[in-house]
Amino acid sequence: MRVIDGEKINLSDYMSEPEDVHKIRPASEWSQGVIDALYTRATVPDIQLGWQKTEGRFAFRGSEVTIWGGINGHGKSMLTSQVALDLCMQDQRVCIASLEMKPEKTMLRMSKQAAGDARPSQEFIRSLHSWTDNRLWLYDHTGSVKPQKMLAVIRYAVDNYHIQHFVIDNLMKCVPGDDDYNGQKDFVNSLTAIAHDTGAHIHLIAHVKKGGSEYDRPGKFDVKGSGSITDLADNLFIVWRNKRKEAVGSEKLKLKREEADLVMGEPDCYLSLEKQRNGDYEGVFGLWFDGPSMQYVENRGQLPRKYPVDGESVDLESF
Repeated sequence: MRVIDGEKINLSDYMSEPEDVHKIRPASEWSQGVIDALYTRATVPDIQLGWQKTEGRFAFRGSEVTIWGGINGHGKSMLTSQVALDLCMQDQRVCIASLEMKPEKTMLRMSKQAAGDARPSQEFIRSLHSWTDNRLWLYDHTGSVKPQKMLAVIRYAVDNYHIQHFVIDNLMKCVPGDDDYNGQKDFVNSLTAIAHDTGAHIHLIAHVKKGGSEYDRPGKFDVKGSGSITDLADNLFIVWRNKRKEAVGSEKLKLKREEADLVMGEPDCYLSLEKQRNGDYEGVFGLWFDGPSMQYVENRGQLPRKYPVDGESVDLESF
């Protein structure tokens, strides 16, 4: 794991958009890209989310922006931390800008997730951190960041470290006003431009409005702020914690026995793919949460897995 220190790097060369004149190129330059799309795409492994049930239904593509939405406290950051870990397992180069959490806290959470254990051994922690070199970078800054600086950091990271996935946690730390619709639109529009220019996949965590009841699952129109946030993005996931199940389990919500049993059999978390511009599938994936390891598993009763961190890439099916 490496750190990008926001106070020490020189971002002056990355603060402005590239000149449009450099984007005017002869059509013939795209011939190989067309051939690759038609004849070689199937031979290149898809970049997966990390759960077998999502394979063939969603894959991360370069030059796209994915919004990860959810109500405050529903696990957006925790789930995307596990996704980042799985991206590293697929030899993707990932940078996380966790603007609400110190790097040590970010890596503590990821260490538990990677070990599948609440208290990983010191040896495992050292092995994990060594393994993350040339796979994982952290932007060392906590607090608000001006949009132009955040955009410059992304350009810098892609240019200097060849980052393929950049995670911003979260939108409110870059455009703080819920009603700053133009600011949100401009920021997300700039993210899509950077993704297209660099080939990187940009992940943006955003808050979702609370509905009339905490038991109601939100949708794409519930993301806080401008509708342009979801319109401009290529993909949209909504992370929803099953508060109804938790309420039944703690006896906060009283139901008839038969109905309560049905609720307790439901997943702990729903990951809803609300939009996928360049894919065919939209739907909901149920996940179960293992509290001690902070890991999401895909089947009821499934134990958390221990990620191999010996530097070798592993197929998802071998977990």
